[in-house]
Amino acid sequence: MKHERPISTKIAAGVPVSPGIVTGAVKIVTVTADVEKVEEGDIMVVSHSSPAFAVGVMKAAGLICQTGGVLTHICIVAREIGIPCVARVPEICSRLQEGDFVTLNASSGDIYVIARDSA
Repeated sequence: MKHERPISTKIAAGVPVSPGIVTGAVKIVTVTADVEKVEEGDIMVVSHSSPAFAVGVMKAAGLICQTGGVLTHICIVAREIGIPCVARVPEICSRLQEGDFVTLNASSGDIYVIARDSA
């Protein structure tokens, strides 16, 4: 993967669900088959909540949800295992690209792009 120089720009904000700050590569999950792409240390970005996505959350360093809230299934799983999570981030699946590096500040709900994947 080729990355452009760091830009560290706040791209979005959502509702904090599980506190913490993590940085990692974005993996966008919109269907169950996408869960297989998630590796340890990734920031998993989901379009909606599904119990089938929980397997990916177990490997991810952080979770960003386009919809949902503190009582959404996938957010509960993230909180229970202690990974940073932000929910209700409008259009985040189209604003981020697979392979982007982001910092997720789930204590404040802010999401920063550190590097864009230019491949």
